[in-house]
Amino acid sequence: MALLAAALEPALPGARLRALTAGTTASQVGFTTAALLSIGVLLSVLTTPDPLWWQLHFSRLGTFSVLSGHVFNATIVLCGAGVVLFAARLRVELRRHAGSAALTNRHSAVVVPVLVALLGINLSLVGFFPVNVNEFVHDRGSTGAVFCFTLILASSRWMLRGMHRAVARASRRVGLGIVVTITVYLAGFVNLAAFELIVFSQVFFWLLLFARNVGRPAEATRPSRLVVRRTGSIHHTVVIAPRAHHAPVPIATRGPAVSAAPRAGVRPRQATQTRRRVTRGQSSHQPGPEHRRALA
Repeated sequence: MALLAAALEPALPGARLRALTAGTTASQVGFTTAALLSIGVLLSVLTTPDPLWWQLHFSRLGTFSVLSGHVFNATIVLCGAGVVLFAARLRVELRRHAGSAALTNRHSAVVVPVLVALLGINLSLVGFFPVNVNEFVHDRGSTGAVFCFTLILASSRWMLRGMHRAVARASRRVGLGIVVTITVYLAGFVNLAAFELIVFSQVFFWLLLFARNVGRPAEATRPSRLVVRRTGSIHHTVVIAPRAHHAPVPIATRGPAVSAAPRAGVRPRQATQTRRRVTRGQSSHQPGPEHRRALA
């Protein structure tokens, strides 16, 4: 309440206003404005002298020069100022992320807050000029607020590119909801009071959701999956000795030279003993008979 009252004081120095709003966020200002609007309208409904006001429109609550009318008009003006303050805080937060992955369009830090501020100004005209005082300005204020919000939704695909996907989904659903509400109203199924309630509820819902998602990128960070890949296989290396050729080995003796080629069927004792010590698992790696004879 103190922040909204401070926004309405034109004589308040700019430094003091910045000091009051430095620690607040756009989301906090938005929720405060929505709560103020709900409480003010509910109080006006409970104290209105016309119990059948809902058959016309919400502006009927501000046409009485009693507590109900004053509360309703003051609530609308304060809410308009709250939306302007919301736009100011929104611009500060959007400038931090403009040009990054969370908000790729740099112009969105200027265009979107300006449209939101114009929405708040048009909303204030509804309270400053009740329908029984100046119907033309009153109607232009309510129509201008809806038009500004429509421009925000229409440009959100380009202006808000890079933001979280919840904003894009909400934009499509709210846009579709407004089209359906207008169609139902023109068909005569709901009156103007129900139309205003549904439309402005959707407007504040989108603004609050948008403020909560400022700075959130489109792709939420998720833990990377563990990818299991086969990086090879098991190989058994077998060393095969080359085949040896038969060659007589001369032996130095006193008599004539005798070839040392072994006779058929005769196996050296050492080779026989060596073979007995070879295990079954190692038998596939032993040299062949011809190799053993050559070594002998």
